[in-house]
Amino acid sequence: MSASGARPSRPSRRRLSPDDRRNELLALGAQVFGERPYDDVRIDEIAERAGVSRALMYHYFPDKRAFFAEVVRAEGERLFAATSTQAQPGQSLFERLRAGVLAYVEYHEAHPHGSWAAHVGMGRTDPILLGIDDVDNTRQMQRIMDAIATVTPDLDSKVERDLRVIVYGWLAFTLEMCRQRILDPSLQAGGVADSCAHALLDAVMRVPGIPQSLAVAVAPEAR
Repeated sequence: MSASGARPSRPSRRRLSPDDRRNELLALGAQVFGERPYDDVRIDEIAERAGVSRALMYHYFPDKRAFFAEVVRAEGERLFAATSTQAQPGQSLFERLRAGVLAYVEYHEAHPHGSWAAHVGMGRTDPILLGIDDVDNTRQMQRIMDAIATVTPDLDSKVERDLRVIVYGWLAFTLEMCRQRILDPSLQAGGVADSCAHALLDAVMRVPGIPQSLAVAVAPEAR
């Protein structure tokens, strides 16, 4: 209650399209989940802060778990778009990888609440969240395989399979490196990007049967 005894006014509700309203709720959710543990957040609180009714909140999201999953999914979409770096003329494979990882790190710097909520807050054991991870990892894997294809268009099926496995493993490594930087921002972004890019090329270099053109592109002297 205020000093005058009046109840504090609720935020005025603005007219938004359904998509804009949903995106607004997701952005607010990323902020709140990034500030506090999952169990401390009430979905009614999100509705109140957004100036919408509880019924409308549940119209968009059936429960808190589904809402959090959509927050994480939206974060993944934004991150994928932010890391869509364009290859520059004469850029080496190492430089392309480094630029992508650096964009990843810079995205986390620009969106600390969403990054914390998606990668630190609740952990990664919920089946729904693991499904979202699978989609994100497959897209990122294919992006890297496409970059490799610019160096070596025609890969033997076994070599291609081995490279996909390597890239999937590397994505887990890179996510953890970036997660550690979310936890400790004093880690140098350039150092993280260098380590991740070198790690992938070192692993690719050891895949049996890679074509000579790819071996040359990932060799230490090409970095």
